[in-house]
Amino acid sequence: MKKATFIFSLMLALMLLCGAAYGSSYNGYDPMAEEDNGFVANDTVYDANGNTVYAGATPIPLDPIDMPTPTPRPSLTFSYGPVIAEKLGLTFEGPVGWAVDISAADAIVLTDPVTYDNVNATMTIRISPVDSDFKLADVKNEVRSMLADIGQYNFAKWEPTELSPRTLLKKDGYYANYRGEYYDGTVIRGRVMVALLDGNKIISVHMAAPGWFNESYMNVVTHMRDTLQYFQQ
Repeated sequence: MKKATFIFSLMLALMLLCGAAYGSSYNGYDPMAEEDNGFVANDTVYDANGNTVYAGATPIPLDPIDMPTPTPRPSLTFSYGPVIAEKLGLTFEGPVGWAVDISAADAIVLTDPVTYDNVNATMTIRISPVDSDFKLADVKNEVRSMLADIGQYNFAKWEPTELSPRTLLKKDGYYANYRGEYYDGTVIRGRVMVALLDGNKIISVHMAAPGWFNESYMNVVTHMRDTLQYFQQ
């Protein structure tokens, strides 16, 4: 009798446990729903190093380029010196040691001789004539056109940001950033900036840099902008 009572009690306990577990799932609670499944956030935000920011506490890399490096990438620092672009009537401070190309009549191109992730950063500054009826609203179209030209070749992924106002040479303009990924996985980050100058001219700046060092190279753009001066030719 005691043995039968023990078996009955054991069976009853097992039935209660199974019923509780089933009831929890049936009522809509699923503990697995709290786990991150590796989905990218809808707005696909990227950090300063070119990494995708995931929703959830434990992100799962979806692509080799999004996998973290064993150690954080160090920030790059640059020494600055004067740069004179006589054809453009511009002076500013650029990184010491960068190659300077002034062969074009309307542009100056600075190139970092040091390669990171198979990319040499370049900063191109150009002054172009525009029609007399060219307005500030047309600057937006110019930025979008530059982004379209940059992104239409060689990129498997292309993600520009929205435009934001930004002055250059104390003149109103707009800028946008972008993230591009080549077919071999190389990540490029960049910025395009355009402002409307007096005398029916616009000035444009394009910085293209290795994605993992984006913040360091954007500091170069900031330093150039802070020291940029326009003199009469």
